[in-house]
Amino acid sequence: MEVSRAADRSGHEAGGGAAERAGVRPEERLGVLTDAVGAFDRRTARLARLVAATGSRPAGSLGRLDEIGWQVAGILRTHRVRPLPVVVSVLAGDHGVAEHGVSAHRPEATARLFAEIVAGQAPVCALAARVGGRVEAADLGLRTDTGDHRYKIGYGTADITRADAMTFGQALDAIEAGARFAHEVFPAGSMAACGEIGVGNTTSAAALAARLLGADPRDLAGRGSGVGEETVRLKTRLVEQALERTSGPDVDPVHGGDPVRQLAALGGYELCGNVGVILAAAARGCLVVLDGCMTAVSALIACRLCPQVREYLVASHVSTEPAHRMLLDEMGLKPVLDLEMRLGMGSGAALAAGPVNALLAVTELAAASGPPPAASPPSNEQSRNATAQSPDPSGSERI
Repeated sequence: MEVSRAADRSGHEAGGGAAERAGVRPEERLGVLTDAVGAFDRRTARLARLVAATGSRPAGSLGRLDEIGWQVAGILRTHRVRPLPVVVSVLAGDHGVAEHGVSAHRPEATARLFAEIVAGQAPVCALAARVGGRVEAADLGLRTDTGDHRYKIGYGTADITRADAMTFGQALDAIEAGARFAHEVFPAGSMAACGEIGVGNTTSAAALAARLLGADPRDLAGRGSGVGEETVRLKTRLVEQALERTSGPDVDPVHGGDPVRQLAALGGYELCGNVGVILAAAARGCLVVLDGCMTAVSALIACRLCPQVREYLVASHVSTEPAHRMLLDEMGLKPVLDLEMRLGMGSGAALAAGPVNALLAVTELAAASGPPPAASPPSNEQSRNATAQSPDPSGSERI
């Protein structure tokens, strides 16, 4: 298992690159990312589903994993799929709201965990090693200077109960930084497992989820790093304050329905960055495996910006954060695992890579041992059985 941190080869200070983009409209900057995402190949996905019906086991007999296999076929545009190389990305950022004591950890713990990930000593590193993957980490918004400025946009966010987390321009910069990172670390057609770290980011994620879903903050704030009921109530109050600050007739209309402006108001640099990671990974034809609640928030925003991204997403698990399942339901995603995890840092995504690649190995073996579809096409009855017995990958008619 390899762990690396992208070195600073640009010499830019935090937020660098904005000068070169002066005069470029925000929608044009976002359009570069969203327009690069190709259409999902439903025809090939259907072919993979039909070919499975000609094998020695019933199509769909591996349940959710079979659905992901057909999804991979549509992403890669071939029914002959095989296990994918695994890369776990971890974006880091600090949050001003953490100063309220919303986490079991002090704010400086994010930088320590980032150093452990880079050194290969964090739990996600062991999990990635078990699936033959590597971990890539990037500092987008830590308070401390890690020496890696290539993707750094700021030094922690503002307290979202008092001010916007960042400027709109910084949010765009962070999305683009995440996209650049993804293009550098994810091979085309790989499994892109997305994670993040940031003390206090479950509070920001709950605020964003409340705004994106129109949900009650009392239904969204959770235990995060393992805090008690009193701290959960504190998180709920802080989320309510942040939402009140960014809503109402007297508030600047920039806090309206634009998801990037909502990110700027309530989010974090790593949450913005993962929007870019998800868009760019999809553009590279990767299977995008989401980790927990924070990556789900980023994924929903990516889907709002570019709806076809949804076809590239897999939910690795559902965590103990109340907002997580609501976000997955909004995107129509069914988790691979339900283990009551709340570790973060991409651990759930790394863990889910194992069963996903195991399924792809079974599919590869069946394709290698059986005749090609042209030599032995499925009968009408097999086609009907495949359709009747096999659920659709999203629970809706996508394939």
